[in-house]
Amino acid sequence: MSTPRHAPLFVALALLAAGCPAQEPSYEGDEPGECADDADNDRDGLFDCEDPDCDGAASCGDDDDAANDDDAANDDDAANDDDAADDDDAADDDDAADDDDSMNPATAWPDAVFAPFVDASLYPVIELATVSAATGLRWFALGFVVSDNTMGGCTGSWGTYYSIDDGPDSWGPNGQYYLYDQIDAMRAATGGDVIASFGGAANSPLASTCTDVPSLVAEYTRVIDALDLTAIDFDIEGYWVADAASRTRRNAAIAALQANFAAASRPLAVWYTLPVLPSGLTPDGVAVLDDALSQGVDIAGVNIMTMDYGDGAAPNPAGQMGEYAIQAAESLHAQLTTLYANHSLTISAAALWSKVGVTPMIGLNDVITETFDLVDMQQVVDFADLHDLGMLSMWSLNRDHPCPASTYVELTCSSTADQSADFEFSAIGSTYGE
Repeated sequence: MSTPRHAPLFVALALLAAGCPAQEPSYEGDEPGECADDADNDRDGLFDCEDPDCDGAASCGDDDDAANDDDAANDDDAANDDDAADDDDAADDDDAADDDDSMNPATAWPDAVFAPFVDASLYPVIELATVSAATGLRWFALGFVVSDNTMGGCTGSWGTYYSIDDGPDSWGPNGQYYLYDQIDAMRAATGGDVIASFGGAANSPLASTCTDVPSLVAEYTRVIDALDLTAIDFDIEGYWVADAASRTRRNAAIAALQANFAAASRPLAVWYTLPVLPSGLTPDGVAVLDDALSQGVDIAGVNIMTMDYGDGAAPNPAGQMGEYAIQAAESLHAQLTTLYANHSLTISAAALWSKVGVTPMIGLNDVITETFDLVDMQQVVDFADLHDLGMLSMWSLNRDHPCPASTYVELTCSSTADQSADFEFSAIGSTYGE
C-alpha cells in the first residue's frame, strides 16, 4: 500500500500528550518543491498552486497568468458595458436561462433509508418522477459516473454514454425527456433525493484517469454541483478494489473534498460500496477503508453488494440468499469495529450499524445458482429494522419487473418466476427507513 497522505489524528494527539513542544504553523511552499509535489503539506485542504501560500512560486506562474487573464477579461467586460442595451438584454436572457437550468434544492441524506440503485445509463432511461409517483419511492442511488473514455483525461460521464452537463436522456411517447428533469420533478413533488455513485463494475473510474488529486477533487465537485448533491457513493470493485494507486488518490481527494465542503458549510455524506462474502469484506475491501480512515475521510457508511458469492463461499444458496446477506452484514459490522478501534476512533456498536448498508441483486444473480427472491427481501428488511441500518438498497430498480424465469440475467426484469407484478421488491424495501 502507498503511504497515506495524512497521518491519523490519534498520532498527533499522542505526540501532544507526550509533551512534544508546540510547532510553528507550516505553510505550503515552506520547503523547496512543495508547490509542485501533489501534496497538501500544510493540511488545509488545498494542494500546490491552488493554495494561496504558493502565490509567486515559479511552478505556479501559469496560475498567476490565468488569474491575470481573468482580470483582463473582467476589464474587457467593464469596457464593453457601454456597448448597448442589447448586450444587457442578452445578459439578462442568459441569467434567466441559468435560473431555468438550476435544479431544485437537494435534501440531506437520511440516517436510515431504502434507496434502490438505478442504472442511469441503461436505455430507455428510467422516468424517475413517474416511478416515484407510482411507487412512493423518493430516494434513489444513480450509477455510474465513470471516466469518459471517448474524451480522455479527467472528465466524468454517465457510463461513457452521457455527459455530466446534460445527463442521460431518452425518447418516449411524449417526446424526449431528461433524467435531470425527472430528478428535479421528483425532488419538488416528494422532498426526496438521489445519491450519485462513482465507479461500478464496468469502465474506468475517475480515480484512475485523473492522475493528480486536485484535478480529481475538481471533477468530483463538478458532478456534485451539476446535481446539487448532498451524498455521494464510491462503488469500487473488480480490478480497482485492489489497485493501490487509485485507492490512495481517491481517498486523498475525498478527504480534501470533505474539507472544502465543510469550509463552505455544505453537507456531504460519503458512502463506499464494496464486494463482500458472507464472511465479510475481502482484504482489498478492508484496505480501501483502512486507507480512507488513515487519510481522515469521514465515512458515512459502507454498502456491501450481497450477491454473486460463488458456491465455495455460499454453498447451496437456494432459499438462503437472505441469510447470507445477513451474515455478510454481521461480518462487516465486526470488521468495522476492528477498523475503527485500530484507528483509535471511539464509536458505539449502534453507531456502527448505522454505517452498514446492504444491496442484494434481486432475482437471478450473475452466479446463476443464486436467486434472491421476495422472501429473502423481507428477511433483509426485518434485519435492517432490527439494527437500524444506514441504507438498504438493491440492484436494480430497472430490474424490478416480472418476466419468465431465465438462465441468464435480464437487464430490465428479475429473471425469476417469483415476481408477478412491477416493483414488488421495491414495495417490500420501501417499508424500511426514514
